[in-house]
Amino acid sequence: MSSASSSQRKAATPAGFLRAITQRLRPSSRQRAASSAPTARIGIEGLPDGVGQLPPHVPVSLVAADDSSAALWFPALLEDAVAAGPVALVASSAAWADALLLHPTLREACRTGRLMLWLLAPGLQAEVQRHGLAPLMDELERTGLRDEHALYMCDAQGLLSGLSVAQLARVSRQLGALCRERLRPVVLGFFPPLEPEVLLPALRNLCQMSMHIATLRTDADRWSLGLERWNTDAGALFQTAFGVLHDAASGRLAADGTRTRGAVRELVEAVDQSDVIATRASVHGQRGVPGHWRIVDSLADVEVAAAASVAATVLIDAGQAADFESRARLVHQLRLSRPLTLKIVVRENLGKLRTHSEQALLQLGASAVVYKEVGFSRLLQLLQDVNAQSHTRKVHPDYEQALDSFMPARERGYQPPAQFCSLVRGMLDRTHNIGLSHSMVRLNVLAQIPHLDALRACHTSRDGDLFTADHEAVYVFLFACREPDVELALNRLFTLPLTQLFASEATDCSEMGIRAMAGHLQESLRKGLPDYSAVIDNHPHPVAVVPTPMARAPAPGMPTLPIDTGAPHPPADPLTMPLLHIAAGPSVQHRPIARRAVPRVSPRSMA
Repeated sequence: MSSASSSQRKAATPAGFLRAITQRLRPSSRQRAASSAPTARIGIEGLPDGVGQLPPHVPVSLVAADDSSAALWFPALLEDAVAAGPVALVASSAAWADALLLHPTLREACRTGRLMLWLLAPGLQAEVQRHGLAPLMDELERTGLRDEHALYMCDAQGLLSGLSVAQLARVSRQLGALCRERLRPVVLGFFPPLEPEVLLPALRNLCQMSMHIATLRTDADRWSLGLERWNTDAGALFQTAFGVLHDAASGRLAADGTRTRGAVRELVEAVDQSDVIATRASVHGQRGVPGHWRIVDSLADVEVAAAASVAATVLIDAGQAADFESRARLVHQLRLSRPLTLKIVVRENLGKLRTHSEQALLQLGASAVVYKEVGFSRLLQLLQDVNAQSHTRKVHPDYEQALDSFMPARERGYQPPAQFCSLVRGMLDRTHNIGLSHSMVRLNVLAQIPHLDALRACHTSRDGDLFTADHEAVYVFLFACREPDVELALNRLFTLPLTQLFASEATDCSEMGIRAMAGHLQESLRKGLPDYSAVIDNHPHPVAVVPTPMARAPAPGMPTLPIDTGAPHPPADPLTMPLLHIAAGPSVQHRPIARRAVPRVSPRSMA
């Protein structure tokens, strides 16, 4: 195995050094007259339109985004290269080069001289920073590189990292000149550890350095070959990706017939693009269900039916609120185990999903959520609309962590003021970066209404919906409730009209405003606030509120209790009701205490 030396040269580069290199790299008349060399392939079978061929005379950058891709791709790439002719391989790691020679084809090619290996010496990168590719090419030509060799540099990231823009531009010009001179491909290979988000933009912006860029990455149990730019028999391709499978019999990668296009991948073609797998509950009672749909009975059957799907659509029912966990787990499992071209649609059928549940399903991998009000014909149109989509959101591999940010605290109902503030802050902290909008309402109790009566009239049925009280008001926190829904939510929570209990209302749906309101309540705790927990627990059912003009506001710091004379209450007589004097409180006034947040647009698929 040869070594590309990085021995120290003179501090100053001799005048005309780069020019001499350029002249040496110009094609000779013998090379111009030479016939075309055999075409090398990319190491992946079945790619259409000549995509699988490596072009000569231009730099080619091949990026393996993960270890699985690198382990399968680069050995097959070099096997195709030695099948087409002699190969010069510059490797950055002796261990990686030794692993290549475990493959019989490459070991035989190395023994017969069709594969020549070099290792990059540690100091060569500093030489490249000072002089570009001249030191490397000089050493390679001195130690055996010939005109008939295809040149593969792996891992090229170590050679190019640390270069300034000017240095990278110089390397780009030298590499372009080198490729124009050589008859066979010049390939830069990149493999982990690397940062594709940093590497790919640099390669895109340096067209001279790499006119052809391809990236292979793992996609569930398949792979995806993404072409940033590539020349084919049918013309230039940009931002096009092909689905790739591993053929266990041959041990090589092969195209599976799936093609997507665009930065946000749009499905162009796939073998199962028109297939739909639906739960029976999602189409229950519907007429006109297409005959080619596959209808299954349970969520477990869905997972089995979609085990080999590439671009099919999975339609599952949302079920009741208690069924959310099983649906969420299935969505997460399908998204992680299948390609991004699989569509997952959740349809409300029995009940309504809460806003945070809907957003959680979308974050876990659902393509769309269809509301209960949407008719079946509109559903068919929606499925047609998402048919060409690929999933673009990143999904956390851990289900619990992926779901945690979207779920409210397990508590509901009345909370002591200190606990209320702690729970509210915790839910705000957890949902800070995911776009959920919550609401806090401060309801000032009428002077003639005991606080306890107002609290007993409030009943919550959902986790995360909390309420408490200070000396003057009842505070209600509504998890994942947007401002337009606050009035409806309050009417649902209270068993009595708000005008019978409260004088005014202040609502805030911004995180800053909710924190400020909780801070005000926290300040009141220092002066002492009553805890109604035991009293409310002893009186789970609301009582009728019939205030009198003699009722007075409670003294500060004292809990208000209803006066019980021990005598039974007579039944209300509708004929005598007008004789009772009932204080008619003013209408509830909406007075925001802080700037209201502009509701963020939810990633819903249907209005």
